[in-house]
Amino acid sequence: MNNIEQTETNILKKFFHDWTKFELTWLIVSTITMIGLSIVWQDSLIALISGITGIIGVVLCAKGKLVNYAFAIVNVALYAYICYNSRLYGEAMLNAFYFFPMCFVGFFMWKKNQGEDGEVVVRNLTKDGMIRLGFSTVIAILVYYQVLVYLGGHLAIIDATTTIVSVIALFLQVNRYSEQWLLWIIVNIISIIMWVLLLLENDPSAITMIVMWSAYLINAVYGYNNWRKMA
Repeated sequence: MNNIEQTETNILKKFFHDWTKFELTWLIVSTITMIGLSIVWQDSLIALISGITGIIGVVLCAKGKLVNYAFAIVNVALYAYICYNSRLYGEAMLNAFYFFPMCFVGFFMWKKNQGEDGEVVVRNLTKDGMIRLGFSTVIAILVYYQVLVYLGGHLAIIDATTTIVSVIALFLQVNRYSEQWLLWIIVNIISIIMWVLLLLENDPSAITMIVMWSAYLINAVYGYNNWRKMA
């Protein structure tokens, strides 16, 4: 084995050394499923790359690893493009103008709050904080829904809900709150429904997106349990 191969092997060992069997199995199964369905349904390469980087990113996020933002940047940029082509303007704007810059904010916020084990230091919301969060979320969804209707957006109420809840979930993620995962579970369920509806309309990117959001959903449940242990 030459020096380059040895270096690559060491990098891979370092990257995966603390992954559980569940995490590795979940990553492999999700990726293979996504590739297989993408080929069968003749999905776009952009959707496939977005899906794979997204799955890797959320697994790393569930583990509290800073490097999750590197994969998130690629996923977010490509997903914004996919949503724009599918006339999901709320999702497109969310990813392009909020998620993308927040990936960099999150990187620096997490970097400043890492433990000795390299994992982010996690915290929980108070009960009062959760009540205020829920009230403001409902109001924001109703307002943004009207904006999307005015713009002629497709599936406006679903788009508005996923957009607003995602904004708040990412804010909680950047600030290291475990409750982010409860909101991601909501986002993931609604997003699956949204892409199933688009699949029925023969959207070319739908099948890969359904697999991606389904993987996100399972990961969000795992992430919540893991972060509660870390808090």
